[in-house]
Amino acid sequence: MKHWIGVASRTVMALSGLVAGALPAQTTLPQVDVTAPKWETRRGGYVISSNFNVDPKMSAVIFPAEPFQKGDIFDFRTVRMSDDEYFVLQECASADCTQGHILQVWTKSGALGLTSRDPNRFWIPHEGKIFMFMQRFPMSGAGGPENAVMGVPDHGSSFSGFEPFSPPLVLNPIGTPDQLRACDVKAAQEKGPVKVIASEHEGSQMKLRFEGGAAVFIQRMRAAD
Repeated sequence: MKHWIGVASRTVMALSGLVAGALPAQTTLPQVDVTAPKWETRRGGYVISSNFNVDPKMSAVIFPAEPFQKGDIFDFRTVRMSDDEYFVLQECASADCTQGHILQVWTKSGALGLTSRDPNRFWIPHEGKIFMFMQRFPMSGAGGPENAVMGVPDHGSSFSGFEPFSPPLVLNPIGTPDQLRACDVKAAQEKGPVKVIASEHEGSQMKLRFEGGAAVFIQRMRAAD
């Protein structure tokens, strides 16, 4: 017993010395866990996290800091998007990621070709390399009633669907012949995804702001153990 008391006393003294600056700086203390989950809350039986990163070399690409697992829920909400903007959730469909699979696409009005029971959420079907990006498809003559008044054809505000498979960071939209004529899809794809100009954690949500003014919130939900 005296031995353990002595060890405890020396440990307290050592830590006190660290605080006082008497001992050299130390970054790791044995058996002391000082790491807390980042940007995470627990609510309704879920661990909810905003731990996403923007690729430093490709500022248009967003990915989860911890890879998605089967059963995770990706939650997407927007406060500001244009009719011609599409937020894409895509995964690598081949080992070398030369082929991608579009999991879900959102516009300012909600999910295209809804594949889940909640328009704001997508249930991750399996583990994989999953990432996100925003694509813009400017469309001439689209914009609503004012175009009809001016005699300009209204081709509709957004495409209605997308091809499920495409190269990574490429979205192939599906729409009416008029929409496809009104939009230079190839030029938009060559320009590439919209750059993220700012990102910040707001609790368990990550807020992303894009060139052009679009702003969205994303988070991941995982069933609590």
